[in-house]
Amino acid sequence: MKRIFVFALTICLAGQTYAQKRTRDFLLMSPSEKVETSLYNAIDVIDNRDFKENLGIIQVGLLNSKAQVIPEIPLEKQIQQQLGFLVSGEKSDGALTLVIQKFAVAELTGAFSESGFFDFRASLFVKNKDKSYQRLATIDTAHINNGMDVTKGLLRHASYIVSHFLKDNLGKSPTDTIRYSQSQVLDFENIEKSKVTLYSNGIVNDGVYYDYLHFRDQLPQANVSLLNNDLTKGFYSPDSNGKLKRLKANRCYAVVVDGLAYISSEGTFYPLYKNDKDYFFNGLSRTTASASNVIAASVLFGALGAALAANNTEYYVTKIDFYNGSFIKVSKL
Repeated sequence: MKRIFVFALTICLAGQTYAQKRTRDFLLMSPSEKVETSLYNAIDVIDNRDFKENLGIIQVGLLNSKAQVIPEIPLEKQIQQQLGFLVSGEKSDGALTLVIQKFAVAELTGAFSESGFFDFRASLFVKNKDKSYQRLATIDTAHINNGMDVTKGLLRHASYIVSHFLKDNLGKSPTDTIRYSQSQVLDFENIEKSKVTLYSNGIVNDGVYYDYLHFRDQLPQANVSLLNNDLTKGFYSPDSNGKLKRLKANRCYAVVVDGLAYISSEGTFYPLYKNDKDYFFNGLSRTTASASNVIAASVLFGALGAALAANNTEYYVTKIDFYNGSFIKVSKL
């Protein structure tokens, strides 16, 4: 029996090793729509993603084996080629720089269907002749495909979103008059944070915040108090009649009492703390199903555990996504 178990375990581990080596190519499709003229004839691409090992995790074969999306032609080169495909006529001598913060595809399997996710977050800059940069456009989108087999549609939509974003901006000049250096462009997320109250101000305002945008801008939506200064007794907020009622964690995003912030996750409030330039909490966390979170989970737990890890609920060090307030698992406690 022991030999049978060891043999079965060996086969299983060998299968996992083989599966983790599976790869799938990603190729931007030729655009279906073009522009006649363009202000720009060149584009630099800066990959500023947290995880650069691949472009995502998808499923292949009848058994839905996990495969890493690794383009045979580097994504940066494909985007440069795409600029040429998008213009049918004349191009001016302008230059662009695309800073990619998120580019991830992923698939999760449900009981009777599959869900495909594509996350794309990027900033497009005009590169001036004096080597300064002006922001031209930004994109932060999350696309979802559902069906019995979503792989082809997912990759097709990812290609379309990237091409459409470029096409829409080839005839535009920047309206943002601020000029940035190359080092500032590389650190642009932190520059954006410095403009937001929550991240630039060391003080948080007391109150209830029902959504992330109000919390980000530090605009409390209701008063809040802590009963007898005891966390175990919960937070209380006045109702429409002025009567204090216990605040349910699943009804709000965050609360601040006496200058201390608490985030709501899985029906519980957890202390929120700032480390360097980001906010974190330690507690039960179920990350939002998205391509980026599946990729992050694959780094933490391996490609084969990505789907499970993206949806489970355990204790994690969790970061708040500056852009939309979603939860990003950092490490397991």
